Amino acid sequence: MSVLTRTTTIDAPVKKVFDFALDPRNLWTMPDIALADVELKPEGVGTSASIWSHFLGFHLAGKLEYTEVTKPERFVIGVSFFMEHPKWTFTFEPADGGTKVTVQGEWHYQVPAVGKPLESMMAKSHEQFVDPMLANLKAAMEKGKAA
Repeated sequence: MSVLTRTTTIDAPVKKVFDFALDPRNLWTMPDIALADVELKPEGVGTSASIWSHFLGFHLAGKLEYTEVTKPERFVIGVSFFMEHPKWTFTFEPADGGTKVTVQGEWHYQVPAVGKPLESMMAKSHEQFVDPMLANLKAAMEKGKAA
């Protein structure tokens, strides 16, 4: 298993950040990412969407689904692409009058000899995806606040 963890602090209340991020249309807003067929569930569990992206020049189509939701503390998203099935865990906790958001992605490949290097490669390659995701979330939540 390989894990990628990133954290940011957002100057906004936990519930507000959590509720905003719970909608995949707000969270998955990055270049080269597209969502369709978004289905929101009132409690969060079962919220799903089709997702398109690119990796190493390949067009990828997949699904994402919120599999666990504990309001307003945590949710887990399962993503399924061709051979990639990472689990993304988002946690939200009070910090310095705002919200500390932590994102953790996990990759598991049960393939002898190449599984571990592939997991590491996938975790490393997603740094350029997670960092902008958190930056966009922070910018959206802090928009209009005095600097």
